[in-house]
Amino acid sequence: MRPQTLTLLILGMLLPAASRADATSDQTAGMNIGAALGWRLGPEAFEERCRAADPAGVEIRQRAVRAWLEKNSKLIQAVDERIAEVVPLLSSRESKEAVIAAVQAQIRDMLMEPLCANLSAARVTEICKAESDPAKPRWNNPGMPMVAQALAELYDWKVQKQAR
Repeated sequence: MRPQTLTLLILGMLLPAASRADATSDQTAGMNIGAALGWRLGPEAFEERCRAADPAGVEIRQRAVRAWLEKNSKLIQAVDERIAEVVPLLSSRESKEAVIAAVQAQIRDMLMEPLCANLSAARVTEICKAESDPAKPRWNNPGMPMVAQALAELYDWKVQKQAR
């Protein structure tokens, strides 16, 4: 076998594996984006969803969200910055802002799906009332170590993606 043919054969075998590795890497990045944004957007999305279902608890939940945002401001800023760095690497067809907004909307929808799908209005109200306690985990989740790990893995993915 000629050296050029052998080289082409080896390249042909390696390229699909590299392509699969890229897809797996992108899938892992997507999961990390979901984890970071799920933590970042969850309390605000939940509070918004509960406004109509439990008007009596709106003020309590809004105070809980504000306190959560304040307590976690540095990590929230880190999430927002990393998402702004990596999400555009997944799609170059749209503007950076459009891609980020679309991903955030998709994550919000996924977060609210369990609270919207197949639940009666009475059950949603019950859940919202139960979350009107500022001591609940939803309002006190510091995101550690899960969010920090997701951000670190997204940084590594970004560096690898930009190196290609």
